[in-house]
Amino acid sequence: MTKEETIQAAVATAYTFEEYITLIEQLHTEEKATSFPDNKSYYDYSVLGLSRMKRVYKKVELNSEIIDRIKAISSPQHWVLISESWCGDASQTVPVIAKIAEQNPNITLHIVLRDSNPELMAYYKTNGATSIPILVILNENWSEITVWGPRPAVAQQKVMEYKAMPEAERPAYEVLSTEIQKWYNADKGLSTQNEIAMRLI
Repeated sequence: MTKEETIQAAVATAYTFEEYITLIEQLHTEEKATSFPDNKSYYDYSVLGLSRMKRVYKKVELNSEIIDRIKAISSPQHWVLISESWCGDASQTVPVIAKIAEQNPNITLHIVLRDSNPELMAYYKTNGATSIPILVILNENWSEITVWGPRPAVAQQKVMEYKAMPEAERPAYEVLSTEIQKWYNADKGLSTQNEIAMRLI
């Protein structure tokens, strides 16, 4: 399949933000997470992620720049958002993106699962890795406008610095994860908004 056909095939099984939340809630009744139904650690991350997503969605305030850019979109766009329920970065950015997309009826948000769509993910790797979330913005004819992800630039720099450290000197990944989550909490979704706004110029 072509790239365009791969995207459209993924979208055929996509979720709205509300459906995505419902899917995760249903999986949690069986102590499961997306793509890792038998892994307790991923379930625990997913439970934490769901709590974060609901909190961020409820509390995030969109700034005037992103609202103006979004309201200026005058023709239909497809926003394809690649995610998973257990992803810490997704838990902080997916609800912000959902809130942004809601500001204009010309935008249709399609949330797709990374591990259910390896053909799609192959087009959107970061430094060779299948990092998520990834937001692909396309026009009404499915031509790519821009791509954002897998995390705001400040958080991405923290990850790159961590990976560049000699292995013997690296702290446990949980230390980095906690630091990044604290940064997200202080940032309040502003970096995600600003970076997406810049891509919509």
